[in-house]
Amino acid sequence: MGSLGSSLKVGLTTLGLAAGMTFAFAGETQAALVSCPATWTVDGTARVHDGGGAPVLTAASECQYITPPSNSTVASVATVNTNQFFGFSDWESGGVLQANANSSTGTWAIPAAFLNFAIYDYMITFKDGAGTNLTSFFLNELFSSGGWNTPFTSPPFGLPGMSTSHNVSHFSIFRRVAGDDITIAEPASLLLRGMGLAAAARRMRRRVAVK
Repeated sequence: MGSLGSSLKVGLTTLGLAAGMTFAFAGETQAALVSCPATWTVDGTARVHDGGGAPVLTAASECQYITPPSNSTVASVATVNTNQFFGFSDWESGGVLQANANSSTGTWAIPAAFLNFAIYDYMITFKDGAGTNLTSFFLNELFSSGGWNTPFTSPPFGLPGMSTSHNVSHFSIFRRVAGDDITIAEPASLLLRGMGLAAAARRMRRRVAVK
């Protein structure tokens, strides 16, 4: 019964911690990732593309942006990992920071010293100002350079005034080792694990009672 009591205690403690974390998160206004319009990552209308003539070919397979809007969000390694773009928290600098782009169109390139599709995944993250937040594109590895059109348009962003499009202030390129699925466990996952331990302890207790 000593080991049973310990198992039950561990299960209930884990459940309590997980539940506490869940309520703590629920009590705060949390930034969330939202999928971009599907047209942003398809040929012809891609926002990050090969840079060729019409129709342009998409250079990205996915796109996400942070909500709610905040022009104080910095396009740093710490920020993209905290927000877990595309489900990952192990992004690192890919060697590109294009400061003061101040344009609605431009070009991008992964530096040769950082380019190795056999090892790395890549994403490009754009930043602007009021009414927007960081917007990232997961590169499809078909191209190592190309062009881009601003993703800061209305919709999906509610731009201030009568604006329908904002320039990109700057962008960064990040990389991560492909296959290293390092993610941060969410409170809901911890809660489920705690519930599982508690249920297992209850089953063990019933078996002992029957014997």
